[in-house]
Amino acid sequence: MAEKKPTSAQQGSLLTQVFPVLGVVPTLTRDDIQSDVVAGLTVAVMVVPQGMAYAALAALRPENGLYSCVLPIMVYGMLGTSRQLAVGPVAMVALLTSAGLTKLADPVTETEKYTELASLLAFMVGVIQTAMGVFRLDFMVRFLSHPVLSGFTSAAAIVIGLSQLKDLFGIHLPRDKKLHKIAESFFPEVDETHGLTLTIAVLSMVFLFGARKIKRKVKMLKRFPDALFLVTAAILASEFGDFKAEGVKLVGEVPSGFPAPWNLPWESVGDLAATAASISFIAFLESFAVAKTIAEKEHYQVDARQELLALGLCNVVGAFFRCMPVTGGFSRSAVNYQAGAKSTLASMVTAVSVLLVVLFLTPLFEALPKAVLGSIIVVAVSTLVNFQEMKHLWKTDKRDLFLLLVAFTCTLFVGLLEGILIAAGMSMVLVLQKAVVPHGAVLGQIRDDPPVFRNIDRFPDAKMLDGVLIYRLDAPLFFANADLWRDRMHQLLQEYPKTVSVVLHGGAVAHMDSTGAHAVEGFIKECKRHEREAIFAEFNGPCRDMLERMGISKSKGDESEGPFFLTLHDAVAKAKRVAESRSVVLTSVGSSDELEEGHAVTAADEC
Repeated sequence: MAEKKPTSAQQGSLLTQVFPVLGVVPTLTRDDIQSDVVAGLTVAVMVVPQGMAYAALAALRPENGLYSCVLPIMVYGMLGTSRQLAVGPVAMVALLTSAGLTKLADPVTETEKYTELASLLAFMVGVIQTAMGVFRLDFMVRFLSHPVLSGFTSAAAIVIGLSQLKDLFGIHLPRDKKLHKIAESFFPEVDETHGLTLTIAVLSMVFLFGARKIKRKVKMLKRFPDALFLVTAAILASEFGDFKAEGVKLVGEVPSGFPAPWNLPWESVGDLAATAASISFIAFLESFAVAKTIAEKEHYQVDARQELLALGLCNVVGAFFRCMPVTGGFSRSAVNYQAGAKSTLASMVTAVSVLLVVLFLTPLFEALPKAVLGSIIVVAVSTLVNFQEMKHLWKTDKRDLFLLLVAFTCTLFVGLLEGILIAAGMSMVLVLQKAVVPHGAVLGQIRDDPPVFRNIDRFPDAKMLDGVLIYRLDAPLFFANADLWRDRMHQLLQEYPKTVSVVLHGGAVAHMDSTGAHAVEGFIKECKRHEREAIFAEFNGPCRDMLERMGISKSKGDESEGPFFLTLHDAVAKAKRVAESRSVVLTSVGSSDELEEGHAVTAADEC
C-alpha cells in the first residue's frame, strides 16, 4: 500500500513550526511592516555601540561584537517565536566568556587564539542549547531559581562594572573577576590615573544617566539614541582634540568587511565544557524571561523548545564567522518593543543595518576612546544590581534569601562560574530536601455544613473527631520519602493512642512509585495488627493505579464500604462509622468485664 503524502496544509504547518516567521508575515499590515522597519533601525543605532562595548567586556576586538549582531540576528529572525526579542551580545554572557577564556589564552598577546576560542565557545553553547531543544530538556534550567539568578546577576553586574576600571581611569590592571583581587590591584595604581581619560568617562556616564532619567519623563525622547549620540560626539572630540596624542586609549583599527568562514580549534572542546554549559543555561534563562514577559503583554505564546533551537542555531552559525556567544538582551528587547516591533522582520532590519556598518563604516570607530565603551557598559549593567530583592526576601522567605546571598557572595569572591555552580548545587540540595522531608498536616474540622477540614496547627479552632486521625501528605510519595512518611505515621499514632480510624488524604500526592506503594501496604498491615482501620481519600488516578497493581486498591468496584474514597467527606463518614461501631463493641466488652473482673476496658487499652 502506497504511503500517504502530506497535504499542502500539513506541509505549511510543518514549515511554520520550523520557521515561525512564515506564519506571522502573512498577518502583517502595511502599518505593521513600517513599525518593524522603524524598530529595526532604532535597535540598530543602539546595538552598534553596545556590540563593540560587550566585545570589549569579553576581551575581544570591537569588530567581533559587530559580527555577532548580523548572522545570529538573522537566524533568530527566521527561527524564533518571540516577535520582539533582540538577540546579540549581552553583558552577562560577555563576562562569562572572558572568565572562561582568559585561563586558556591571553587576549592581548594571543589575540587570534583567543578569538578562535570565543567562537568555539559560541559553537558549544549553540550545540548544548540545540540539544536541549531537540530532547525537550528546557526543564533543566529551572534548577536556577529566581533568588539564585538575582544574587548571581547582582554580583556579576558589580564585577562587570569594576572590570572597566582600567579603561575608566586609564591605568593598567591585571584581568581578574574576583572583588578582593580587583581591589588589591586597583588601589595601588590610583595615583597613575590618566586625568583626561577619567574626565571623558565621568562626562560619558553623567550624560548616559541623565539621558536615561530624561527619557523616562519625556515621552518624545524615549527613542533618543543616547549611546549612539555619545559615541558620535566622542569620536568627533577625539579627532579634533587629538586624544591619541594626549595618551587616551582608543579602539584602534576596526577592519571593514564581513569575515569569511573559518575553522575552529576543536582540540579545546574539553577545556570549555563547563563554561559552555553555564552560558547555555544563563543565556537561555535571560532570553526566555524577557521573551515571555513581552509575549504575555502582547497575548501570544513563546515556545521554550523552539527558543532553545533558535538560540542554539544562532550561536552555531555565528561561530564560523568570528562571533562570540549571543542571546536575547533585556535592554535591546525593551527598546525593540517600545519602538513598535510587530514581528521578527524588525530583527532582519537590524541585522542588515549592522551589516552595512560593518561593510562601510567601521573606520569611523578607530578614534573612539575606550573610556566611552566602558561607560556604556557600566551604565547598562547598573540596573542589574537589585538589593531590593534582598529586602523583599528578608520579609518573605529567608531560605531563598540564603540562596541569593550564597550566589552573590560566591560570585563576588570565588568566581563567576564557581558562584553560579555552587548556588545551583545549593538549589538542587534544597529541592531534594523538600522532597525527602515533605510537608504534611493533621486535619481537624472547622465547619459542619458542609464539613471543612484544615491543618490543626494553622486553625486552632479545628476539632479532631473522636477516634479518627486525618492526615494529609503534601508531596509525592516515593522512594526518597516513603520511610520518613511511615515513621511520621507511627509517631502520630503514638501521640493519638485512642485512634481507631486513620484517614490518609492524598489530594496533594501527585505521584507514587512502587516504594511508596510498599510503604502504604506496610501501613495498612500495621493498622490491622493494632485493630485500626486505614482509609484513603482523594488519591488521583495514577496513584490508585499503582496501588491496584500492587494488589492494594480495588478501585473499579463499589467504594462505598471500601478503604479508598474519591472524596474526603465520604472517607470521614466511613471513619466515623468505624469509630462509633468500635466504641459500641468496646462498651459492651467493658460491661461484661466489669461484672467478671471489676474493671472497664477502654479504647486506649484496646489500642
